[in-house]
Amino acid sequence: MSAVRESAATTVLEVADALADPVPIARTLPAERVHTLGDGLAGTALLHARLSTVDPAGVPRALAHWEAAAAALRRCGSLGVDGAFRGRGGLAASLIVGTGCLPRGTVPADAVREGTRWLSARAEALAAWGPPPHPAPVYDVVRGLSGIGRLLLAASEGGWADDAAPGLTAALTLLTGMVLDATSNRPGRSTGAPDPRVDTGMAHGIAGPLALLSLAGSGGVSVPGRRDAVESAADWLSAHRAGASWPPWAPGGPPDGRRDAWCYGAPGIARALDLAANAIGRTRYADAGRASLRALADRAPDSWDTQGPGLCHGAAGVLQAALRVRCGVLADTAAERTVRLLAEERRTGPDGHRDSGFLTGAAGAALALAQYADLPTRPARTPWDCLLLLA
Repeated sequence: MSAVRESAATTVLEVADALADPVPIARTLPAERVHTLGDGLAGTALLHARLSTVDPAGVPRALAHWEAAAAALRRCGSLGVDGAFRGRGGLAASLIVGTGCLPRGTVPADAVREGTRWLSARAEALAAWGPPPHPAPVYDVVRGLSGIGRLLLAASEGGWADDAAPGLTAALTLLTGMVLDATSNRPGRSTGAPDPRVDTGMAHGIAGPLALLSLAGSGGVSVPGRRDAVESAADWLSAHRAGASWPPWAPGGPPDGRRDAWCYGAPGIARALDLAANAIGRTRYADAGRASLRALADRAPDSWDTQGPGLCHGAAGVLQAALRVRCGVLADTAAERTVRLLAEERRTGPDGHRDSGFLTGAAGAALALAQYADLPTRPARTPWDCLLLLA
């Protein structure tokens, strides 16, 4: 094992120990964020579940974090619109993905079934809005159909196909129709008439639907027009590449804004194009994505338009995308940067890690480092980074 991989493995276990107890984590968060997957205990539970093969404390820790997340959610009551990262959807997402990392029977089957049914109903409700523009976050990964649809695909593959089917079909149908909308020359949601701009990125842009529609075909689930929608969205993204990356909005819009991060930049878009290439056999899509990541690898990491060690807009998101697109040089650089940033944060934080969460904090960064270090885990049917539409 290389020195960077050894350092990554050590860092992962140190983060897990620092995040062992759900009580101090909860104290650092507003009450409405304690339960969440993005920031709170549903995310830290996922880390402990992933590490349960190498860490004997992983199973009881994961269960404790899930139980504390559920209790916090009950205290919050109604939270309004929920997607895959907060409310009942966030807890369901963590259970659907994390259960596969634990011994069979550790999590009651009814809990996974209930979460799957809730997500399916939520997808149907969002799809009923019809194509955008409208105020609901209908199609994005964090709150909309791309993220929810990926979880329903995971649940379907994990044995809950009947419970997932209504919402999964609704999500794929809406997203396919949205991309193929003949009344518009832009796939997905723009900022609204008369503004013609489209978000290009994975978290909130067209790369999210592209990734889901590509993965659905690989998973044996499809709707009419899906393949055409994959090709249309991938062609549009390929045409709007600017230099070595993509602008966060196209055409036009500000040229900067996390161009090197998972959420808005090349790492997420490159993986979406890679998935499209795998789905319909167009190698030029994968080539464009890999070229953008090689260009990122050629730059000093201090010049990257990223922030912190996390997955969403930090170094760990670059790492995880690089692993999926098989860009080893970039993965090595991003892993080293993630380890360093986590160490700096730990030294300067008032009480351990300032941000413990999955999206922007230590838990998500540790998950990416665990994969980089190839720490053993149970052969889960759905990998944890399905939550980012990277798999």
